[in-house]
Amino acid sequence: MKKLVVAALMVLSTSAAFAGPSESLKAILKAENYAEAQQLVNSNLAQLTDNAEKAAAYNKLVDLAFGQVDKIRNVMMENSAAQQMGKEAKPVDEEGLYTSLSEAFDAAQECYKYDNLPNAKGKVKAKFSDANAQRLYALRGYLINGGGFYQGKDNAKAFKLLAQYCESADYPMFAKVKNAEDPDLTNAAFFASYMALQNKDYANAEKYSELSLKDPEHGKDALSIKLEAMKHQLNNHEDSVAYTGKVKALFEKDPDNQVLFATLIDSYNALGQSDEARKLVDDRLAAAPNNFVALLVKGQFLEREKKYEEAADFLKKALVNAPEQSKLYATATIGDCYFFHAQERLNAFKGALSPAAKKAFEPVYDQAISYYEAAKKLDVDQSQKSLYAPRLYNAYYFLYGEADARTQEAKSYAGY
Repeated sequence: MKKLVVAALMVLSTSAAFAGPSESLKAILKAENYAEAQQLVNSNLAQLTDNAEKAAAYNKLVDLAFGQVDKIRNVMMENSAAQQMGKEAKPVDEEGLYTSLSEAFDAAQECYKYDNLPNAKGKVKAKFSDANAQRLYALRGYLINGGGFYQGKDNAKAFKLLAQYCESADYPMFAKVKNAEDPDLTNAAFFASYMALQNKDYANAEKYSELSLKDPEHGKDALSIKLEAMKHQLNNHEDSVAYTGKVKALFEKDPDNQVLFATLIDSYNALGQSDEARKLVDDRLAAAPNNFVALLVKGQFLEREKKYEEAADFLKKALVNAPEQSKLYATATIGDCYFFHAQERLNAFKGALSPAAKKAFEPVYDQAISYYEAAKKLDVDQSQKSLYAPRLYNAYYFLYGEADARTQEAKSYAGY
């Protein structure tokens, strides 16, 4: 009798050791499309018997998503051949391509996780990881293409694909197959940061801009995105102080960086630390007398102090050294110096001006008009009229009166 019991236990043990897949896994493996399989995985994951079954379930998702990618890529290759032979191309489901590719990468990550955990016997026997690495790594470039496809159409999807490209550079799954160099990484990171900024996802904008600071083409713009993203995450005075400290540390490492220089000045001013801002500007002018940003800010400081003539002198020097995109602003600001100088003197008069007194103001208003008109010529698309048009009208009004054709034209241009 005792021997029969032992024999029965051996039979049960053998049966358990060679048990087939669970009913839940069987259902997942029978699924014919990604959506069906994904729903089954999500609802049955807890019922799968061990990590090996979970890996198999996610690998089914990879197979289905990859199958769609392969199918669409085959159409693209057929179209390429057809084009060479002058034949008509078939429609290509680009959106489907990038959706399935993103799904394949997501599922492969989950598959790798469970595939490299102990199975029911306590052993790690990865079954799917190497094959998934081989077939997916070769398609990473399509993630960048997908980012470009969605840019401007759906920035959230564009960001996800570009972020997947960046993150997949460090996937353990790809450790054996990845290239030593990844020349597209910093470029993809830049556009990921740009998409995140467009989506007001400031944490990710900062994260991916940091990755792209060394990009040879977009490094400077990446720094601007990083600073902008950091600024949008300020919630209180302590955050602003910490932000200024970070900007200062970056500037000290790269003291010739104009973006950091301008940002640090703005940060000091925002904190009410005008002395620090002025010292920063004066130190820069002592070392680089023709520095555009320093000259511009020095002129702005003097304008605020109502030292209009001195301000105009510094701003004229700034204009000579201004990059093309800043010339309009600098020109209009010089016009402001003359305009507000005239206005201040005018306000000192009580009552009506005599013709002789009015004539004394004409050269100052003429100077303002000359710079405002110059700014108008630079504003080809009329997108920055607010910088000069209202005061151009006011200057014409003073010199020529409301009825003059020049005043009326300036009034219409200003939108009054």
